[in-house]
Amino acid sequence: MLRALGALDDDNHLTEAGRAMAELGAAPRLAAMMLAANDSSDKALAADLSALLEERDPLGGPDAPADIALRLGLLADGGRDAGRAIARLRQTARHYRRRLGVTDGHRSDAAFDPGAPGRLLAAAFPDRIAARRGEPGSFRLSGGGGARLSPSDPLARAPLLVAASLDAKGAARIRLAATLDPACLPPALAARISETVETSVDPASGEVFARRRRRLGALILEDRTLPASTEARAAGLGAWITADPARLPWHDRARQTQARIARIAAIDASRAPWPEMTDAAIAARLASALVEGTVALERAADLAGFDLAGFLLASLDHAQRTALTRDLPESLELPGGRAAIDYTGETPLASARAQIFFGLDATPQLAGGRIPLRIALLSPAGRPIAITGDLAGFWRSGWAEVRRDMRGRYPRHPWPENPATAPMRRKNPP
Repeated sequence: MLRALGALDDDNHLTEAGRAMAELGAAPRLAAMMLAANDSSDKALAADLSALLEERDPLGGPDAPADIALRLGLLADGGRDAGRAIARLRQTARHYRRRLGVTDGHRSDAAFDPGAPGRLLAAAFPDRIAARRGEPGSFRLSGGGGARLSPSDPLARAPLLVAASLDAKGAARIRLAATLDPACLPPALAARISETVETSVDPASGEVFARRRRRLGALILEDRTLPASTEARAAGLGAWITADPARLPWHDRARQTQARIARIAAIDASRAPWPEMTDAAIAARLASALVEGTVALERAADLAGFDLAGFLLASLDHAQRTALTRDLPESLELPGGRAAIDYTGETPLASARAQIFFGLDATPQLAGGRIPLRIALLSPAGRPIAITGDLAGFWRSGWAEVRRDMRGRYPRHPWPENPATAPMRRKNPP
């Protein structure tokens, strides 16, 4: 607490302010408040506040409103018929005014700045700055934890308070408080405010915006949305992508390209290091490209049209791209047509209508035979009729049964007895 009040430094040595507080001979919180007073009027007000905090509450009762300004009004009333509690408060206030060198002519019974009580109390209770959260009467304290006011209390809807007195029995209840303007904090407290600018992506619109937050301890004193600069948009969108790589446009070609590069990297160490192909690594590279300006995206919606497969290929050098195209092509170009290869499974799988593979007497090789390949023969309707890793063996042992079934269903398509020697036809009958 003494460090928070400025009486001790980080090494627990007495500060100049701490020496001044000790000379006042008051409790540390009250001394910090009195030292925060700027002029005679402030000092008189600080003396009155000190008296109110040191003596019994003149309003008393568990249901009394929390606003300390009501007590200041009672204390400032010049009537001589005041009760013993008020008389006691005035005597204590005079005691503190004398310590501060303030005469009765500077009493705070004149109209004071409405924000002054909160500003002075903040110097005494930096750990009890209270920001409203959610429902009226619920507050979060800068020192951590929460406190409550009755929802019917006039201060229950105040955005920011200083809780000068707390009843800590059960849930902390605020007994005395003053409203606080975050722009008028005591200098020592204002110096502890940290400011951050964070970028976020609106999940509904996909727009990138900046949010400036001013914090005091556990509290957010100010939270404003600002237009994001080009650099901030790039950084914010990159952070949004890296937080969840599933947000990338994972179209089929992107997944296939990712799998192709990962497979060849696992068997080819002769070239420059291949880029890492995990989802997280790809997201991180795209985030860096956004910040560097080599990729230009303005909002999350722009990702839908982004060529992620092209981005992955661009991360390879010329030799790597050449090796990838030669050893792990996107499809097999056969005399009978094209068979697309799916690299995302455990073993790459080339799929096409059975007629596309006629004339092949062996399973095509990938990467010179270093990566196995399976063949999926499809019916004219596009349904698998056989999957094999040994095409020559299938023609010899499994084809006859498939041929009998397919000839009955699709008589207008060719179903030769020996597909390995059948002439390949570029176009099949309808």
